[in-house]
Amino acid sequence: MKPQTLDLEGMIVASQQNFLIIDDEGEINEMIVDLLEMMGFNGTFYQAYSLEDAKRILSQNKVDYILSDWNLPDGQGISLLKAIRKSPKFENIPFLMITGNNDVDSMVLSSKVGVSEYLTKPFDIDDLQNKLVEGWKYHLVKDEVFIKKLKEKIKVLESKVQELEKENTALKERIGEN
Repeated sequence: MKPQTLDLEGMIVASQQNFLIIDDEGEINEMIVDLLEMMGFNGTFYQAYSLEDAKRILSQNKVDYILSDWNLPDGQGISLLKAIRKSPKFENIPFLMITGNNDVDSMVLSSKVGVSEYLTKPFDIDDLQNKLVEGWKYHLVKDEVFIKKLKEKIKVLESKVQELEKENTALKERIGEN
């Protein structure tokens, strides 16, 4: 029986993750699939070799994590990242940018657009695992901030409800006095 969860560097994640791997080099795609399987993932591994392939896969399937090469035959992975961050359906999906570019400008640009993590080639299983975990943590922090804001809104609304209840009681007392 396959495990339901994996412990990756102290982070517990579902083993049934669906990954979209986008790289125009088939060997890189296969290597990433092999590494993910070695980590214990047993979901679906969608493989795309272009932005067009990736868009088709995203429109037809549930994807939990995207790993994309920067340079693709029909554009750059960062353009997919920009589109994803604008879509409510995909805005909070972890996105790992993988590239041979080790320049600070690319990393800064990716960060501004909302990349979860940045991995430079060549890499090994430990590098990939570390970046995957950091990508999840990035999104968990965003979720925690969102939850904190929701809790604050709930407190404000509860306070307003109490005020309205007091006003309602006061109105009923005035109506009862007349």
